[in-house]
Amino acid sequence: MSKPLVRRAAACAVAASLTLAGSAVAAGEIDATADTIVTVSPRVVVAGPQASPAAFPGVTRVRVGAPLPPRWVVVSRDVQVVRGAEVAFGAFRMTCPKDTTWRGATASDDIVANVLDVNARARTRSVLVLATFATSAVRAGQTATGKVFALCR
Repeated sequence: MSKPLVRRAAACAVAASLTLAGSAVAAGEIDATADTIVTVSPRVVVAGPQASPAAFPGVTRVRVGAPLPPRWVVVSRDVQVVRGAEVAFGAFRMTCPKDTTWRGATASDDIVANVLDVNARARTRSVLVLATFATSAVRAGQTATGKVFALCR
């Protein structure tokens, strides 16, 4: 076989294995000895006067479904954790848009958000967040999904 044909065959084999792995993940057929897979989407920004997608503890001006006040912004990321044999969580940075600072965080569905930055009270532009889930509710091979929200002003 010529080199281009060998490369093409190898590329097709890799693509086929990735397709089969992706369909197994979609069908929920995860091997209980597999690695935990954490997927975090790109950020989505919602600004006033759009409706807030979440309520934030301790912030009475922002309520779920109500219009965001002027200059307030909510940044969100979808998080999906396919639990493998060992429990693992995902840490990522939540960054507010330019000229805004972080004011609070919350999460939805199966995901729990924990702010790891000690200086988060200093109204920084970005914070490190650890996305976790209730390990007693999500067994090996199951998926935990949800959103992590950051409030910015």
